[in-house]
Amino acid sequence: MHITAEEIALMYKARWQIELFFRWIMQHLNIPTRFGTTENAVYGQLFSALIVYVLLKTMYDRVSLRVPKHEALEFVRFARLLLLNKLAAHWRYLLYTLNMKDIFHS
Repeated sequence: MHITAEEIALMYKARWQIELFFRWIMQHLNIPTRFGTTENAVYGQLFSALIVYVLLKTMYDRVSLRVPKHEALEFVRFARLLLLNKLAAHWRYLLYTLNMKDIFHS
């Protein structure tokens, strides 16, 4: 079997993109352990984490546009406070008034 240097470089580049993707997942999606080792279990956990991330990020982006600069939060802090139910009243009110159609149809 003969593989050219260019093919090896392309394989390495593809592998590196996969490594970067998994690094991003571990940094942003907070998946400390996997619930299972089967392919379906890994995909289920990964897709669930991605869905939660996209929903939180969308909510954050929509609400942060309406928050004064002195009340601004970083996304990570917003997500943590929301999940701990310790978000400031103004942020909670803006989330409450946020309509789901505003999220998906803008």
